[in-house]
Amino acid sequence: MKFERLMSAAALLAAWAVAVAADVPPYSAVAAPEWTGLFNAPFGVNDGWSGADGVYTIPMNGDERFGSGSSTKTLILFSDSFVGGTHPDGSRIGGTVMVNNTSAMLTGATADAAALQFNVRREADGRAASMVKPLQADQWYWPGDGLVWKGQVRLFASRMGPGDGGDFNFRQVGVDLLTAPATEAAPFLGSYTRRSLPLFAPRNGTLGEIAFGVATMPLTEQAGAPNPDGFVYVYGVRSDDYNKKLLVARVRPDQVTNAGAWRFWNGKLWATDINKAAAVANRMGAELSVTPLPDGRYLVVHQLDAISGTIAVRYGSSPVGPFGKPIPIWLCPEEKLTANTFVYGAKAHPHLSAPGELLISYHVNTFDFWENFKAGGIDIYRPRFIKLPLP
Repeated sequence: MKFERLMSAAALLAAWAVAVAADVPPYSAVAAPEWTGLFNAPFGVNDGWSGADGVYTIPMNGDERFGSGSSTKTLILFSDSFVGGTHPDGSRIGGTVMVNNTSAMLTGATADAAALQFNVRREADGRAASMVKPLQADQWYWPGDGLVWKGQVRLFASRMGPGDGGDFNFRQVGVDLLTAPATEAAPFLGSYTRRSLPLFAPRNGTLGEIAFGVATMPLTEQAGAPNPDGFVYVYGVRSDDYNKKLLVARVRPDQVTNAGAWRFWNGKLWATDINKAAAVANRMGAELSVTPLPDGRYLVVHQLDAISGTIAVRYGSSPVGPFGKPIPIWLCPEEKLTANTFVYGAKAHPHLSAPGELLISYHVNTFDFWENFKAGGIDIYRPRFIKLPLP
């Protein structure tokens, strides 16, 4: 009985802490030029890497706690990447190619160019190639989020195929789990395995396409979670018409490869049917992050709508919410860099964050592909970073 009273008191204290914790003020984020500058591509360095989107970060020791990145290396995963170098005027050199994914490894948690190694897969003739590829020749991978578990990097990757035309000429056809040894200097440049997971569902009547793997949150002791329950939470989006909605799945970390072990939150309980997954928040981007906070709450960072100049956060009282209204924290000036530029993909990187703040990245792109090759073009397609002071 004494133990039960103590547990009840602890639960009440945790609930009280959530109730009284302060929210971040609107538009309180500030630029992080040192991190943005880390991904500049001056004059053909970085193994020819000169811009990408994606920018998922995975601590190689599995420790996801705020500020823990100083004691480990971080694998940075990029999606579509330019490789080929640049001219002094900021244009890309002839022969530059775009591959579907690359990576980098950062030692420590400071924006130090000397501690950052870009990794580009090369064919036998030296041509750049995608770091990871599906077995199907007409498909490709865009890396999502992931984690390290028992010495293995586990990466959720969107398996993509050609679309039906238009500005976004692609479609998702599945979600695969890619696994590689975490001990390698550049995981996935060597050997890796692929396994299809039940984390994708096509459009179903009025319900949009479902795709998980856009964010992971391991609530485990190994990850240093403040309130561990032993599950890995994997977030997805359902692309309803003009509104991407947040969904939640979970699995025990040692059961990630077991298709039958996955469960989806249906608004009341954990169910086996992906199509019954309930929306817990709306107006999401295609990429996002969910971070456990020391005060017991959970913070979603996302672009407000799939493509917009506003980055927002919202708080939840549990991994499945309920999540509050979005709080806008930053207006992305790059949305007006040219008449064709747009921004997307905001997400947080807590283990690389300094005390009292949250490091956040986002992407810049253009509807005019050839702008990337004009003078100053390298200033478009590369990551941007901001810092959000936390109360």
